[in-house]
Amino acid sequence: MDNVVLKVNDMGLKGELEKLFSKIKSMVGVLNSAREENFGLMEKVKELERALSDNKIDLSGKNNELLLKDKEISELKTKILEERKNKVSLEEKQHLKTRIKDLMVRLDSHLEQKANNNF
Repeated sequence: MDNVVLKVNDMGLKGELEKLFSKIKSMVGVLNSAREENFGLMEKVKELERALSDNKIDLSGKNNELLLKDKEISELKTKILEERKNKVSLEEKQHLKTRIKDLMVRLDSHLEQKANNNF
């Protein structure tokens, strides 16, 4: 009877060991799958970090371009304001023309008087 009990126990123990090994194999498969997935995710993170770095560089370049454009706009605005300050109005031009003509007439008459006095 002891042999029969041992055989039954051996069969039960063998079956339990097989179940345990089956679960261990399954867990090893899950672990390997998780490692592969983790590796893939780490590669994806590296790729995203490179893309982020590239985008930061692009953004920095665009920022520099924007600063240069802002500076150029500011310089042009200053130039326009200076030109407006230096621009003579039409009324002022007419006044200056009239004054120049008057001065020319006076100069001519003065020169005529000098010429007449010398003869």
